[in-house]
Amino acid sequence: MPLPDAEREHIIEVEGLKDEIRRSLQAEPPQSGWSKFWQHPAILLVLGFIFTGIAGSGLTYLWKQRDWKNQQAYLVEQRSLDRKTAVIENTFKEVATTSAAADDLLSTYYGGYWTDSDVEERWANWKKTSLAWRIQSQVLSARLAANFSNPEIQRKFQEIVNKRKQLGNIFLNIPRRQKNAAIEESVLKDVQRGNDLINQIADLLHNCGSLMAAEAAGVDTR
Repeated sequence: MPLPDAEREHIIEVEGLKDEIRRSLQAEPPQSGWSKFWQHPAILLVLGFIFTGIAGSGLTYLWKQRDWKNQQAYLVEQRSLDRKTAVIENTFKEVATTSAAADDLLSTYYGGYWTDSDVEERWANWKKTSLAWRIQSQVLSARLAANFSNPEIQRKFQEIVNKRKQLGNIFLNIPRRQKNAAIEESVLKDVQRGNDLINQIADLLHNCGSLMAAEAAGVDTR
């Protein structure tokens, strides 16, 4: 028996309403009030500013920390280089000073134009520099050990100290030059040996200085 028109129209309306509800549920799930609040454009903009500020502050802090550490590392390295440079300069100065005094004294044994006052003056200078060397050689040895890690540097310097000691022993036994007096052959041999020691000390100083300069520049020579 066919349905009346009124009942058929009612069924169609009900089915259409069901379809509309079904499509609404599938297209957009229900949202709470908080969900809609957080999705508001103004709220998203504020949150963006907040998180950007936090991230920016964090990155700035990390950058400053890294920059501070780099500066501290540079300062430590620079201080180390300054100390090494000072030790190199003092080593050359002290060795050159005592070697020059020895060379000046040995030169009085050559030629016949030296006066008694010339000889006395050079002996006095030798004694003064010898006293200073005994102190400075100990100080330099300690500073070399504290500032340089290459053991060859310390070994070269110790060779200088030993050669300088041999040089000092020559002057302990050699007689002073007398004006117009003939020089014995044994004395001339001691003078020549002293000159050889001065040259050896100069070579050792050059080698020691090269090793120190290389380490100061960061070159590994071991």
